[in-house]
Amino acid sequence: MKGRANLMILALVLSFGLSAAMAQQSQMQQPPADIDVSDKQLEQFADAQVSIIEIQQDFSARLQGVEDPERAQELQVQANEEMTSAVDDAGLDVESFNAIAMAIQSSPELQQRLTEMLQASQ
Repeated sequence: MKGRANLMILALVLSFGLSAAMAQQSQMQQPPADIDVSDKQLEQFADAQVSIIEIQQDFSARLQGVEDPERAQELQVQANEEMTSAVDDAGLDVESFNAIAMAIQSSPELQQRLTEMLQASQ
């Protein structure tokens, strides 16, 4: 069980690069702002990120057998909508989620806080 928790934490940390890359693509080439992330925001981020990983895994499996480009596009749109809803359900907006993801990627201290938070919740 502990190994599975560590694997999930590793997956979360690795997925921040993907989240941050998506955030950078959606914004102009602005340097990441230094933001102050509260424990509550970090918990909300972690909740959203766990849901997003599950959605990505689900839709990745669905997309494997799809050969029709239109159907693949529909599934991608649906996945994006579900990920946006997951962020909203966690109590954040997409802009805040992306800002926190970028802050986590550039801050070892935030990465450590998140890792400790996730380990404590297991």
